[in-house]
Amino acid sequence: MPLFLSVPDFLSQQTDTSLLEATWQPWTIPLVDATGRSHGYRQGVNLRSGLNVLIDDYTLQEDLIVEIGSGNPHEPEVGLEMSFMLSGHNRNEGVQTQHSFFDASWGDGTKDGWAYWQAGEQVLKFDIHIDAALFETLVGEQLQALPAPLQQVVQGSQPFEEQFWQVGATTAPMRSAIHQILHCPYQGLTRWLYWESKVIELIALRLEQVSKPQPLWVIGLPAEDVDRIYYASDILRQCFVDPPSLLELARLIGLNDRKLKEGFRQVFGTTVFGYLNQQRMEKACQLLKQQQSVAAVAAAIGYASPTTFSGTFRRQFGVSPKGYQLAKRR
Repeated sequence: MPLFLSVPDFLSQQTDTSLLEATWQPWTIPLVDATGRSHGYRQGVNLRSGLNVLIDDYTLQEDLIVEIGSGNPHEPEVGLEMSFMLSGHNRNEGVQTQHSFFDASWGDGTKDGWAYWQAGEQVLKFDIHIDAALFETLVGEQLQALPAPLQQVVQGSQPFEEQFWQVGATTAPMRSAIHQILHCPYQGLTRWLYWESKVIELIALRLEQVSKPQPLWVIGLPAEDVDRIYYASDILRQCFVDPPSLLELARLIGLNDRKLKEGFRQVFGTTVFGYLNQQRMEKACQLLKQQQSVAAVAAAIGYASPTTFSGTFRRQFGVSPKGYQLAKRR
């Protein structure tokens, strides 16, 4: 039986009706699974008027249905969304893991809908929502350098059916910025200013793709090769402590090492080693939150030297493992 999470039901239970409008006041809806096998949350926070982020983070053993929206109708308005899939398959919008989309369109006045996530997936989705007026302020005169359909949606004064939609790579710099947000070691004012600076960085990176569109990663790759590259990523996620060599990984998935390296960069926007390091750092953050020692965490994710691990962690997140751990303890 599928699990169910409802944003409207959560909001209807809040005594403070201004929850969605408050700045720097995150709201979190935990995923409840009576069996304890699935867990996760949906979280939103306004960084300033007209700029908010939404995070879906689930580890699923059952299908999950998420009811979204405020539960109340609203006037039609322009909505701009940048959505980054770090893991999981976004079947609602047809976006694979390590892809992102940029959507600019007029809302239909309901804000309601459903999202579906399949059992067995690790889902991590990071969305940025921007008010059209704030977007125009951020880009200034450079709006004229963006595609004409995007300009028309942003500057339109009346609802119309035209939509700007673009799918692109969730690149290594984008993933790094998102991971720095999710593992931010700061608190209070510093935390939210840090979040906003990284969100602005993500907007800039995504607009670079919009203004200079590139072919989708997988164009030119046979579908069978793409499936094999995804299989390689599954192996790395399961064996990141003691991963196979590049040649062994190529043999396991049925490609030669050149096709593996080139295809991996096309599909995931990074090298095989870069992807492996990303998986290790994510696991390291989980273990550090449990207050395990730096040496124990280093060994647990496959580093023979705690010093090497600490240097890699600092380059990834801008803080040492111990500093990250102390911040989470506070």
